[in-house]
Amino acid sequence: MSYLLLLFYLSALLYLIKKVSFFHSLHFGFKITAAVFLLKFLGGLALYFVYYYIYPDRISGDVFKYFDDGNILFSALRQNPADYFRMVTGIGADAPHLIQYYDTCHFWIKEFNYGLLNDNRIVIRFNALIRLISMGNIHIHTLFMSFLSFTGLWGIFKVFEPQFKDKKWGLLLAVFFFPSVWFWTSGLLKEGLLMFAFGMLFYFACRWLRGNITGWLLLGMAVSVAILIFSKFYVLVAALPAFMYLILNRYWKWKFPIAQFLLVHLLLLVVLWFSKPIIGLDFPKIVAQKQHDFINFTNSLTQVGSQIEMKELEPTFWGMVQQTPQALVNSFFRPSVLEIRNPLTALAAIENLLILLLLLGAVFFFQQKNNLPPLFWFSVSYVLILFVLIGLTTPILGALVRYKAPALPFLGIALLYLIDFSKIRTFLRFKRHKASEIRNQYPVTNHIFNGASSHNIFTPFDIDTDNQ
Repeated sequence: MSYLLLLFYLSALLYLIKKVSFFHSLHFGFKITAAVFLLKFLGGLALYFVYYYIYPDRISGDVFKYFDDGNILFSALRQNPADYFRMVTGIGADAPHLIQYYDTCHFWIKEFNYGLLNDNRIVIRFNALIRLISMGNIHIHTLFMSFLSFTGLWGIFKVFEPQFKDKKWGLLLAVFFFPSVWFWTSGLLKEGLLMFAFGMLFYFACRWLRGNITGWLLLGMAVSVAILIFSKFYVLVAALPAFMYLILNRYWKWKFPIAQFLLVHLLLLVVLWFSKPIIGLDFPKIVAQKQHDFINFTNSLTQVGSQIEMKELEPTFWGMVQQTPQALVNSFFRPSVLEIRNPLTALAAIENLLILLLLLGAVFFFQQKNNLPPLFWFSVSYVLILFVLIGLTTPILGALVRYKAPALPFLGIALLYLIDFSKIRTFLRFKRHKASEIRNQYPVTNHIFNGASSHNIFTPFDIDTDNQ
């Protein structure tokens, strides 16, 4: 029965995608949009089955711990509905008698918070809410999470679509189909909600900057910011300079936009230097403590096959600056093809190899432009800052791959701005022409390539394999 319900919800969401104008594209019809969503859902199912076979005991797998904790909160609905609504909404959720539920959960109480909000609880609450309509079928939860993630990514796609009329397929691939984005943001993890919230915040903010201000837009921005604060606060922090730059560029035009970009980030460095008196948080100390705790947690595990050797981060501004180059290398290029240990690291290594090739493509096939648009600089800022934060604090390759997924669409888009694909096509035609000239210049080689037989040419087929 629950699987019939799954098919019903899937059909309803496809109908929603077809009818709601937000999901309409300038260049693609419903079939392409629906196919992208179905592939997104397939990514969520793939994540479920990977966790199912890697963590059969459920206690070790994040997907199952979030789902099971949601069921624990849902169980309060039968005994005392008021308790359920307190825990799901957070209003009155600190009542002493609710500790009986929290103590039973695996992820509700987090050991390290660094003075910030507990980001596990938003996924648990999501599962507790969907449990109202899922009949306990985890795949229904996956379906709705993949739809939310798809919606956020679609918001990003919608913003950039008018600027990539000649690269529409490249944009679609860059936004949705980096392997880490397809896989890690599709299932029952924080990354799905994060992708939804950030994508919609980006979409709403860009509409606001174009003058399309409505009450619904402001409400959408507020909800998106709230989800980011409760899921991955550091992602919002990483994007603040980029949003500041967009606002400054919208209301204060400069002849050289790069100067605005540098000014905003210079102000960021000042805030980092004096973060404690300015914002009340010692940001370098928080980052260093997070790295320290993550390393200690990693060392406490019995089996970690992908640990990164990291220098201890000094809790100062200069300590962060000194380790930034290595942090960027880790975030951009690790795991490498030399660090492949299983299918998941192989997928991540191939992805990083693709990133390297795209970076080289941006260098050797650079597209000449007088001024790159503000959205390009937004993407550069967000990617670099998030990659630095992740690279400074994450000592496990698997976690590194997962945490950087929300920035990959913007990395792909930034490289799309820089790469001139007409130069690549010209280069490939030139190489084919040179190869043809070589074949014509050496007729014996041409004779072999054309598959003709000759008694004067030794081939592997001259070997009598029957007598070997």
